[in-house]
Amino acid sequence: MSAKWYAKKWMTVVLHIAIWVLLFSLPYILKPSLGENRPASEQRSEPALVHLRYIINDLIYISFFYLNALVLIPTFINKRKYKQYGAVVLASFLTILFATWMIFFMMMDMKKFNIRGHILFNLFFFLFILAGSTAYTLIKERILADKLAREKENENLKTELSLLRSQASPHFMFNVLNNMVALARKKSDLLEPSLLKFSSLMRYMLYDADEEKVGLEKEIDYLQSYIDLQQQRFGKNVQINVNLQ
Repeated sequence: MSAKWYAKKWMTVVLHIAIWVLLFSLPYILKPSLGENRPASEQRSEPALVHLRYIINDLIYISFFYLNALVLIPTFINKRKYKQYGAVVLASFLTILFATWMIFFMMMDMKKFNIRGHILFNLFFFLFILAGSTAYTLIKERILADKLAREKENENLKTELSLLRSQASPHFMFNVLNNMVALARKKSDLLEPSLLKFSSLMRYMLYDADEEKVGLEKEIDYLQSYIDLQQQRFGKNVQINVNLQ
């Protein structure tokens, strides 16, 4: 596969949506079990404004998650502006704290408002979202850096291989051709198989070698033909041990 399934953009979007839905559904999923011991009068369904407040608060924290991941970390952390980053994060927390208080003020009964609980809950959740966003960004950047490093390494290997081919191919071909001239003069039966092997080598170097992927069988045939021609050239003067299994 040219790309892992989890690296595809549509899969990333689906995973993000699934995680957010699961995370912000937990209060509703856990609520029945948490409320079993409460009086029946307290277990009645909450008004629609409460659910709307939850949704707006969730959207605020989702926005901060991507603001931190896509803007704040690249702008400040990656440029080693840690003090500025801390100031912006603190300002973001105070803004979220004020925004959630305003939402509660406009939608709920202020008699039920607990400022201490409001600050503690939002502080915990803010730190949780901040940590998750930072971890997500660091992992994403590490994966991207590894990918770029692999691509650079592959490019370097291709460059080195092309350089080796440009240096070795002419010298090798001249030697093979000279050897074939000698076989032709001797009218040796080895001339025809040597020509076929040389032809397969040329085909591989001119066409197959520049492909992104080359079949293992072709690679083995190329190596075997190269070894056979060199063995034929040097004869018993050079002993070659090959294991291609």
